[in-house]
Amino acid sequence: MFSTLDIRISGEASAFLRTVRHAGGSLHVDQGQFPLVKECVANSLVVFTGDAVGGGFRAELLGRGYAYLDRLMRAH
Repeated sequence: MFSTLDIRISGEASAFLRTVRHAGGSLHVDQGQFPLVKECVANSLVVFTGDAVGGGFRAELLGRGYAYLDRLMRAH
């Protein structure tokens, strides 16, 4: 069982997660955002998907990502 207290990510990655959440939980990702996506994927906060037909990449927020953001907002 994972706890959201164990998650340590950069401020930029937290801001990226908030952006994904405000976009409805799924966001088109540009190449410049790949390091942020990798950091979030490594912490099981988002899933990174690629579209072979459209050639785009998306980051989709997972349940753990929503829980992390909820805890973060309650702390502030």
